[in-house]
Amino acid sequence: MDRIQKALDKAKEQQTRENDLDLTNTVKVVKTKAEDPLKVPISGISYSQTRVIKPSNELLEKKRVVAGMYNNPQSAVFRMLRTQILKKMRVNNWQTLAITSPTAGEGKSLVSSNLAVAIAMELNQTVMLVDMDLRNPSISNYFSLDAEKGLRDYLEQDIELKDVLINPGIKRMVILPGKGRAEDSAELLSSPKMAHLVDDLKSQYDSRMIIFDVPPILQTDDVILSSQYFDCTLLVLEDGKNKEEDIARALQLLGGNNLIGSVLNKSDKPPTHQNY
Repeated sequence: MDRIQKALDKAKEQQTRENDLDLTNTVKVVKTKAEDPLKVPISGISYSQTRVIKPSNELLEKKRVVAGMYNNPQSAVFRMLRTQILKKMRVNNWQTLAITSPTAGEGKSLVSSNLAVAIAMELNQTVMLVDMDLRNPSISNYFSLDAEKGLRDYLEQDIELKDVLINPGIKRMVILPGKGRAEDSAELLSSPKMAHLVDDLKSQYDSRMIIFDVPPILQTDDVILSSQYFDCTLLVLEDGKNKEEDIARALQLLGGNNLIGSVLNKSDKPPTHQNY
């Protein structure tokens, strides 16, 4: 863990020297009134036009999607992450969050899934989880969804968005899943139809946070090509795996994308608030 923190600090120092900027001040705060987190809870949401597939709690726990399970000690970790993320996003009037990692296997999709569930637990917040990892979509697997169509199908075919969206049996949450592998992912994500889709998703609900589970940033150019869709980015790291040079390179590529923070995944250190 110390090695990863040193790598993060070193990369930030290097980027500061290159850009002659203080990285702690590169996040631009939009001077608009932040959304009141204590406003009237959202109610009356129906999914009459959205397919509902509700996995059992046992199945979700087996897949490690535990943010909605108060009896699971790991759930508090994701609720704490939710609180920190929402606080920063509300202050900056941000609506879209990309979650990535330097390389594959660090657990970005698991973090995306749990964070989305944790956000949906807030009574005044809705969330959409978009599987934008078109080369290796995995969100459906975490929620055990038998998705008939996915984001790739929507971008390639003349189908309606409602025919792709799935509610996983969780109030205030909708998933835009992935389906199959798209070799032309970069072209699809940079297409006008994708840009229009993001605009539509952002405009439908003022209370909606949109989480994009995107590919590992060092393994494809998809994240860079689609970065205009994201207000901010969360970087997922694996304890004991990521090399310093990989972290530095990832931070360099994310330099202009409002890095909201990093998550150290698969750590052997237990949560400090466990059994509180």
